Amino acid sequence: MDNLHYEKFADGTVKQVDVPFEIPESWEWVRLSTISSKIHYGYTASAKEVGNAKLLRITDIQNNQVNWETVPYCDISLDKLPNMQVVKNDILIARTGGTIGKSFLIQNVTEVAVFASYLIRVQMVVGNVSDFVKTFIESPNYWVQLQEMSMGTGQPNVNATNLSTLLIPVAPIAEQERIFSRIDELERNIQQYSDIYQALEKLNKEFPEKLRKSILQYAMQGKLVPQNPNDEPVEVLLEKIRQEKQKLYEEGKLKKKDLEESIIYKGDDNSYYEKSGKFINLLEVPFTIPNKWSWQTITNVSAVQMGQSPKGSYVYDCMVDNSVEFHQGKSNFGINVLEHSGKYTTHITKFISAPSIVMSVRAPVGDVNILSHDIVIGRGIAGITPYSPLYLKYEYLFLKTQKSVLEAHATGSTFKAISSQTLNDALIPIPPINEQIRIVSQVEKFYSCIVRLES
Repeated sequence: MDNLHYEKFADGTVKQVDVPFEIPESWEWVRLSTISSKIHYGYTASAKEVGNAKLLRITDIQNNQVNWETVPYCDISLDKLPNMQVVKNDILIARTGGTIGKSFLIQNVTEVAVFASYLIRVQMVVGNVSDFVKTFIESPNYWVQLQEMSMGTGQPNVNATNLSTLLIPVAPIAEQERIFSRIDELERNIQQYSDIYQALEKLNKEFPEKLRKSILQYAMQGKLVPQNPNDEPVEVLLEKIRQEKQKLYEEGKLKKKDLEESIIYKGDDNSYYEKSGKFINLLEVPFTIPNKWSWQTITNVSAVQMGQSPKGSYVYDCMVDNSVEFHQGKSNFGINVLEHSGKYTTHITKFISAPSIVMSVRAPVGDVNILSHDIVIGRGIAGITPYSPLYLKYEYLFLKTQKSVLEAHATGSTFKAISSQTLNDALIPIPPINEQIRIVSQVEKFYSCIVRLES
C-alpha cells in the first residue's frame, strides 16, 4: 500500500496528499489546523522585574521545564490579557533561530502569564488531545516537516500559517490513553536501563584505580608474591640500615638523635610492642604481615625532612646562577615523578637529593612522587630518603597506600596538615630485600596490564 491520503477542502475540492507513513485504519491524518482552535503569535513586550503578568520566553524553557520563579514580568493591558494568557494544555512552539521547533506543553501555571512574541501558541479544540500532539511534535517526522517548512529562508523560522499545515496522525482517544500508558512503561524501563548503564560506566571508570589500590593492599600485606624461605632474614636488612646510619653519622651527614630508633617486636601472644627509650607500649598495627617481615617506623628506615620555604626575595621564575629548583606543594605532582615547578631559589633551605620520595604534607595530605632531580622543598612538602639497602620503589608503593591514614591524623582549620612527628611515627611493613624487589616487579607488571585495559 502506498502512503496516499485524500484531503477535502472547504470549497468541496479533494486533493491527493502524500502522507509520511501508513497508519491503522482507525487513525486519521489531519492538519494541525483541523484539531486546533487557535494558532497565533505571542505578545511583544519588554521583560521587567515587576508587572501584572509573567512573560514566558523561549529561554525560560529548559529541558522541557519552566522555573516560573525566574520568569520575568511584563505589563499588558487588561483587554489584551485574555487573548495572550497561557492556560493548561497550551502548546508553545519556538518559531525562529537556533531553537526553532522547540516545544512546551503547559501543564500548570502558578501565576498569570503570557507568552512572548517568538513563540507560537497552539490551542486544541479538545484539550485532552494536547498530550498526543505534544508527543508527536517530539518525533522525527515532526522535525522533517518542520525543516521542509523553514527551507529557503536566511534565518530559520516557521510561521503560524505553515505550522497549521503540519500533518499529524491522530488515534482514537482510548488508544491514545493506551499509547501513553505504554510510553510511560517504556520510559521507566529506559530510565532503569540508563541508571544501570551509568552505574556500569562509573564502575568501568573507577575499576582501574580500585584495582591498583587492591593490588597495592595485597602487596603490602605479603599476599601478592610467594614467600621464599631462602630470602635473607629481614633482621639482616635492618642491621645494614643501622650500619648505614652510623656511617652517615660519622661522615657528619646525620645527627646523633637520628641514630635513635624505636624497637618494634612481636610478643608471644602475637601482640606488637614498641620500645622507645625506657618505655614499652602496646602497638596497634593496621594488618597482619608474614612472620619474616618486620614493622618499623618510617624514621627508623628513612631520613625524613620537612620542607621550609626560602625567603620570597630569593625565589625566581627562571633559573639564575647558583639557583636550585624550588617546590612548594602538590601543584607540580605528576603520576610518578615530580614535574618541574618553574620556580628557583638561591636561598637553599631544605635541600633534597635524588633519588628520594616527596610527599605533600598539607592541602592536600599524603600524595607522593619519586624525585628524579635535586630540589629545595617548601612547607607543603616532605622529603623521604630510604636508608640503604631499603628499596626506594617499595617504600614509595607503600606510601601510596597511606593517604587516607595520614589524612585521618591531619590537623588544622584553614587547611589540613600533618606534622613531622606524625610522619616519623608512621608504620611501614618491611619484607626481606629480595621480596621487596619481587613485589615491586609484580606490581609494575600488573599496572602495565591495567594500562592496556584502559587504552
